[in-house]
Amino acid sequence: MPAEYRFKIVMLGDGAVGKTALTLRFTENYFEADYKRTIGSDFAIKRLSLPDMDANVVLQVWDLAGQERFEVVRAGFYRGARGGLLVYDVTRKRTFMNIDRWREEGNKNSGRELPTVVVANKVDLEDSRVVSKEEGMEYAEKHGYLYVESSALTGENVEEAYAALCRLMIELSRQS
Repeated sequence: MPAEYRFKIVMLGDGAVGKTALTLRFTENYFEADYKRTIGSDFAIKRLSLPDMDANVVLQVWDLAGQERFEVVRAGFYRGARGGLLVYDVTRKRTFMNIDRWREEGNKNSGRELPTVVVANKVDLEDSRVVSKEEGMEYAEKHGYLYVESSALTGENVEEAYAALCRLMIELSRQS
C-alpha cells in the first residue's frame, strides 16, 4: 500500500508571472486567459499519485500575491510550508532578477531552507523570451534547486513541476 503524505507548498514570484494560472492548470486542468490578481493569498488542494515513489500525496497549494504591498500579509502564509515553486516569466527579465528576493522571503518566513523547484513559466511565448533556459538552469543549479520550464497555457510540464517538488519533499521526509 502506498505511503500517504500531506504537504503544504507556496507559490513564490512576482505578480503576473503565472502562479495562479499554474495552480489552476495543475488542480483543475483549466486555463483562465484573463489575468486575475491574487489578493493576499488563495489555496487549492490536489491529490497526486506517484507510483515511482510508492506514494500518494495530498498537496495544499498556497498561491501568494506577488505585489510588494502584500508582503506583510504574505508572511503568515508561509507557516507550515514544506516546499515552494519559485516562478518567473521568461518574457520579463525583472521577474527573473527578483527570484532571489522571493527565495529569501520564503526561507525567512518559513524558518528554514525550503525545498524548491525553479519554474520558468510562459515558454509558449518563445518569440518574446528574454531569459534563456541556460540562465534559469544556472540559477537553479547554483542554489541546489530543480528546474522546470512550463506553460500554464498549454499545460507543458505543469504537473511535472509539482510532481518534482513532491518527490523532493518525500525524499527529504524519508531521510528524517
